[in-house]
Amino acid sequence: MPDIRPPGLDAMTNAAPGDRKRVLFLAQTPPPHHGQSAVAALVRDVFETDAGMIVDQRWRGGAQSNTEIGKKTLGKYLGFARLLIELFTLFIIGRRYDIAYLGIAPWAHTAFRDAILIGVAKLLANRTWVHAHGAGLPELIGRPGPSGVAVRTLLAGTELIAITEDVARDARKSGIFARILPLANMASDPGDPAVSTATTLTIVCLGNLDPRKGVLDFVDVVSTLAKYDDRVRGVIIGGPTVHLDVEDVKKRAAGHGAESAIQVTGWVSEERKNALLAEADIFLYLSRHDLAPVVLIEALAHGCVPIVLDTGGVAEMAGPELAANVLEFHKDTVPITRARALIENYLNDADALARDKARARKRYLNAFTPKIFQSCILRFLANQDDTDGKISKSTPNALVDQTS
Repeated sequence: MPDIRPPGLDAMTNAAPGDRKRVLFLAQTPPPHHGQSAVAALVRDVFETDAGMIVDQRWRGGAQSNTEIGKKTLGKYLGFARLLIELFTLFIIGRRYDIAYLGIAPWAHTAFRDAILIGVAKLLANRTWVHAHGAGLPELIGRPGPSGVAVRTLLAGTELIAITEDVARDARKSGIFARILPLANMASDPGDPAVSTATTLTIVCLGNLDPRKGVLDFVDVVSTLAKYDDRVRGVIIGGPTVHLDVEDVKKRAAGHGAESAIQVTGWVSEERKNALLAEADIFLYLSRHDLAPVVLIEALAHGCVPIVLDTGGVAEMAGPELAANVLEFHKDTVPITRARALIENYLNDADALARDKARARKRYLNAFTPKIFQSCILRFLANQDDTDGKISKSTPNALVDQTS
């Protein structure tokens, strides 16, 4: 991918300190470690390093660890109130920013809190970027009654960063956003995977230990396969949550007699995570509620063959060449038998495994690299005087709607 320098960007990045653009960054970066905080950190890096902007990051009222996610505590409410006071103080003293950046998970109980924060950010910035990290945008902005009016008012005129085509389409249909900025998530490039000489088939799951992420379903699938074929090895990478810890998952494996076939690592360093992914052949991710999981991108980057559920934009991310590995499901009924059948086919067909590993790596290179991510954000910044709410068709991103 060639380096794309949008018109006017050099002047921005080479500006004197007093003339540099300023960003009010109202998003949490790790900890806790999950997709939304990881992507926020990547965006911040592009603002600071690639665009040369001054970033003023302010965040209070969020979880401080993965085990706090989803919990409503007095400390969170007080932290959020303190953040609002800080922002209104900045408004009163006349502080202004070129861009405010925020995230929102429309399906979560924090969505209305985020909408309030977005409304305040609009008072402080010329442009307000809202990064949508989950499904449920139509339900959020379509709320009946006063709460719906409030949400639509607070979000009106902002620029929505859409991480899937469906989110972009829903946002455009709503008519309340000034611009739609299509931007797929990304992951660092570990380089081309080495040719495997292993005689075992390594199946990996990456994600925080949460039943909704399919962790226990992973154990059920892999343990059944391992019972009849000693070439199967499972690895679960992820830290504890309020729902499950490492010992809970190990007990599940032991209950199937598969404790020796399934490794549960708990939280690991970035280096260790990449080493484990480099050894893997298949990424079995049976999550029921993700929109565009970064962990899937990380697996594709390592050339792991995905076997995933058809949730959110997962099928879009896997791409047409791997569509057969995207499994339909109904409510909470996970297609365990179908997942096992796919894995058994790879066990018995080395050529099919090698072919689909290459397809996974190609999918990553075509859609989810840091260069694509960086180039899109820089183009969005350079389009600051564009008033039609549309991004150039030359934007190097798989999610750009060519009808826009």
